[in-house]
Amino acid sequence: MAEDHWEVLDAALPLVGLRYGPQDTRMALVGLGGGDLLVMSPGSGLSELEWARIAEFGTPRWLLAPNHFHSAGIGAWKERYPRVRVVAHPTAIPRLKIKVPTVEFEDVSSLAVALPTSVRLMHPPTTKQGETWLSMRVGVGCAWFVTDGLVNETKLPGLLGGLMWLIGFRARLMVNPLFKRIFLRDLAAYQAWVLGELERDAPTLFIPSHGAVIRGEDTTARLRAAVEQG
Repeated sequence: MAEDHWEVLDAALPLVGLRYGPQDTRMALVGLGGGDLLVMSPGSGLSELEWARIAEFGTPRWLLAPNHFHSAGIGAWKERYPRVRVVAHPTAIPRLKIKVPTVEFEDVSSLAVALPTSVRLMHPPTTKQGETWLSMRVGVGCAWFVTDGLVNETKLPGLLGGLMWLIGFRARLMVNPLFKRIFLRDLAAYQAWVLGELERDAPTLFIPSHGAVIRGEDTTARLRAAVEQG
């Protein structure tokens, strides 16, 4: 895993992005205080050098599977950190138990009560795969980590990119076409919820699992426009 796959987004918290796998998916390491880390969307295929660098930021105490798809690395992380607690939204847990049968999953509410005031869980309504996001207070204001509900691809890759284009993906910030067509029961309710959360938090840092990070004072406005476009 190349050095440029690491993104120290806030050194004080810390908040670190780490991209992995053929789709360049992003996970996040989030400081909880006292050297403890929450690992959001733990990824697979890490080298010993990568594991050593993770230890420089702290000790993983919680693994959060942000839906029932992002489970590739959970087994490896649990094996390396046997005492880590693994959590997910109740809607995601049944399928996660099938995909990773050796791991015990807890309801994400057990993590919610352990979080510092700087970190908040977000649960988009009417999702079928148990989508969970994070909102964090950082030096630049507020940061959001979003898994599949919003994407910001800068290009669509090769042959897979052609298929993605047919599905509705474009090289821009947008609501994930698969997410809104297959994994949402009510698009209007989802849009209203996201717009309300944007009003509440006004994020200036957007960190997607899929695509490029967005920074700056116009971040909230760009997210709002993408959600309203649907």
